[in-house]
Amino acid sequence: MNLRIFDSADDLIRAAARTLMQRIEAGARSIALSGGSTPKPLYQLLGQNDALHAIPITWVVVDERYVPIDDPQSNAGMIVTTLKPERLIRFKTELGDPARTAEEFEREFRPFNPLDIVLLGIGDDGHTASLFPGTTALNAEDRLATEVFVPKLNAWRVTLTKPPLRAAGLRIVLATGESKRPILEEVRAGADSPIAIVTRGVETWWFVDRAAAPTS
Repeated sequence: MNLRIFDSADDLIRAAARTLMQRIEAGARSIALSGGSTPKPLYQLLGQNDALHAIPITWVVVDERYVPIDDPQSNAGMIVTTLKPERLIRFKTELGDPARTAEEFEREFRPFNPLDIVLLGIGDDGHTASLFPGTTALNAEDRLATEVFVPKLNAWRVTLTKPPLRAAGLRIVLATGESKRPILEEVRAGADSPIAIVTRGVETWWFVDRAAAPTS
């Protein structure tokens, strides 16, 4: 694992912002973003950067809960509010059909595959994007995006699949908090969790705070 350990979540966020800006200045123009609370301050920080808004970047939503964009749980809604992107490829949940939403997203996203950068999170169960353990989405090898029903959440999600996540030029995984330490230790030990399957053998930088850092 290419681990980069920071004393605090704030330090991690600032370092991630610097890394993204360096990559953008070097030519990265297609970047996929995950939702959740961990990257939110990163998007807020980037959204305040006027120089960034002058660069023609295509931002892509990694995955989405099947809720309206104005729902507080919407990843796209959070990204729009914080980052204020000029161009965003998102899952159109307003279509009211998860399969159709995934197909429409795939059609719009295809010209931007492979991505330059993918920003990922990690769940306590090892999921990343909406690739949860034991779900059909993990086996979608011939799709760029798919709908998936997640039994543990009793909810539909739509998500990028494993192939485009692995095909990107660089994956950056953000992990903060003590609850993430066990799964990071499992990944380093060779476990086959979704995050491990997505990142193993391809360039991945793990940005973790000290609370989440593996000890073994």
